[in-house]
Amino acid sequence: MMPMGTCPRCGTPHSAGLMVCGACGAPIAPTAPVAAGSPGSAEAPIPTVPPPPGPPPGATLSTPTSPPPPGAGTKKRSNTLVIGALVGVAALVGIGLALTRGDDSKTTGSTTLNSTQTTATTLPAATSSTYPEGTLDPSVLGQGEVLLEPVNAPMAEPFMPTVGSGQEAVPSVSLPSVPIPSTTAPLPAGQVALPQVAGREPGLYGGTRNAAACDPQAMITFLEQHPDKAAAWAGVQGIAAGDIRTYIEDLTPVVLTRDTRVTNHGFRNGQAFAHPSVLQAGHAVLVDRWGVPRAKCSCGNPLSPPVPLTTPPVYVGPRWPTFDPTVIIVIIATDPVDEGFILVDLTTGVLIVRPVGADPGTTDLATGDVRITLRWADTADIDLSVTDPTGETVGYGNRSVSSGGTLDVDANAPCDSATATPAENIIWADTAPMAVT
Repeated sequence: MMPMGTCPRCGTPHSAGLMVCGACGAPIAPTAPVAAGSPGSAEAPIPTVPPPPGPPPGATLSTPTSPPPPGAGTKKRSNTLVIGALVGVAALVGIGLALTRGDDSKTTGSTTLNSTQTTATTLPAATSSTYPEGTLDPSVLGQGEVLLEPVNAPMAEPFMPTVGSGQEAVPSVSLPSVPIPSTTAPLPAGQVALPQVAGREPGLYGGTRNAAACDPQAMITFLEQHPDKAAAWAGVQGIAAGDIRTYIEDLTPVVLTRDTRVTNHGFRNGQAFAHPSVLQAGHAVLVDRWGVPRAKCSCGNPLSPPVPLTTPPVYVGPRWPTFDPTVIIVIIATDPVDEGFILVDLTTGVLIVRPVGADPGTTDLATGDVRITLRWADTADIDLSVTDPTGETVGYGNRSVSSGGTLDVDANAPCDSATATPAENIIWADTAPMAVT
C-alpha cells in the first residue's frame, strides 16, 4: 500500500512526498506538523474540496443549501411534448435524454431560506491596459496580505506561457442574481466573512458560446513537455503527474463574473509556492465538476480553495475601479455538475449550457422555457424530434415550428465532422405551448 499522510492544516489524506496539500494549498513539511488554523480567523473557514474523482467531503461551515429550480412551488403547466429519437445506427449505448422546463431562465430567483442575493448587475467593460512583465509578484507578500490580480496583468514566476484565448475583459453584460448564504456569526473588528457560492450555481460563470477562453490541450502539452513543472502542478491538485491529461480534460473552461478569492500557485526553484489571491472578474479559469476553480488560464498556474487568514486581510497590488472587499466571493463544492454548466453568454447576455469538460467537438447549447437535450457517446448520427401540443414536429427535417420550438443543435451531420461526444438540442426560447385538456 502506498504510504499516506494527512494535511496538517485541513486533515485531507495525501500520498507521501507531496509538498503542497491539493485540497487547501497548505505546505506539507516532512517534519513536525503545523498547527491547524486558530479560531477567530480573519475570514470564515473555507470548506475543503478534493480534486476529482470522488465527491467532496462535508463542509466545515454551513454551506448554501442547493436551491430548488427557479419557479419551484409554482403551479406546473400542462405541457405535452412527444419526443422521438430516430436512430441512424442500430446498436448504441450510453444514450441520455434530458428535459428541463424553466430552470434555464435567468430572470427567476432563488427560494433558498436564510440567504441573501447579489443583485443583478451590469459591469463596465474593461479598458485595454498594459502592465509590465512580472507586475504581480507574490514573493513580496507579507503576513496577512492578499494579492490582487487584475485581468491581463502578468504574473512573476508563472508555470507556463498563457493558454488563454485573446484578451481577458470584465463582463459588460447584465448578470443574473446569485444566492449567497447569510451569516450571523460575530467576527472581530476588521474581519470580513467571505460569501460562499456553490460552484454549480446557474449563471455564476460566463463564457462565449462555442468559443472557449482557455485551451486545456495547450496546458496538457506544456506540462507533458516539462516534467518538473508537471510534478509540481500535479502535487497542488493531489494527483500523480501521469494523471494530468485525464484530470485537465475533465475540467471546463469558464470566465469569472465576480471577484473571486483563491489560492494561486507560482513556480519557483522547482516547486509550487502557494499565495492568497483575489482574481478580478473576467479571468478565464478551468473548473472541476463541482465548479471549483483549478487553473488560471493566463499563466497556467494551478488553483486551489482559499485558506482562511488568521489576521484581517490586507489587499496589495493593482486595484481595479470596481474592487470592493465586501463583495469578494469564495466558490465551494456542493453537488457535482452532470448535464453541463449554465453560463452567461458574455456576448449576448443569455444563458447557455456548456458540457462538462467542454470537448472541442461538443457545442454549447441554448436554453429556454423548455429544453430537450439528447446525448450519446458515439459518432453515429441520431436525430431528436419533438411534437408540440398542436401536432407540429420540430426536428432535422423541420427546424422550427409556429409554437416557437427550434432545433438548436443538429449533431454529427455531416458525418465527416462527427464527434464522439454529441448532443442534439431543441428549445422553446419563450413560453412553450400548453396542452389542450
